[in-house]
Amino acid sequence: MIISIIRAALLYTFIILAIRIMGKRQISELQTSELVVTLLISDIAAIPMQDTAQPLVSGIVPIAVLVIAEIVVSALMVKHSGFRKAVCGSPIILINDGKQMRRLRITIEDLFEQLRQKDVFSLQDVAYAIMETNGKISVIKKPEKDTVSAEMLQLHVPDKGIETVIISDGEISDF
Repeated sequence: MIISIIRAALLYTFIILAIRIMGKRQISELQTSELVVTLLISDIAAIPMQDTAQPLVSGIVPIAVLVIAEIVVSALMVKHSGFRKAVCGSPIILINDGKQMRRLRITIEDLFEQLRQKDVFSLQDVAYAIMETNGKISVIKKPEKDTVSAEMLQLHVPDKGIETVIISDGEISDF
């Protein structure tokens, strides 16, 4: 029993380290390749965690290989746009001047839900809606329906800087 706990703790620590090495994007917005690597890491880590007869290295080595592969794939996607399109796809226009396009398999209910999350309640208010490669929808409202900004009103708004927590849980925060 104690061996299983130690193995689980070691694999947990190694997986956190591996995901940190892959970068902060891994945590928030998964691209296709990142999702695949994350799923594979979880499957590979489960085997030596459950089977104590299995050497711990048999879980760590494949995870390390996947992390290295993800770093290489990420570097290739940065340098070669064609490779990036092949792995991640490209953005697709869902709405063009208020007219819904039928290219994606997305229900009208899902589309309206995502539009409402962007404070858009009518298709007629949308100039463009674009399905991004990460699955989120970007919305560009028609100019007459867009929110008025200080720039449009030619107002100068002073920069107030960034609010920062100075003391958290009784400790002074690092900047």
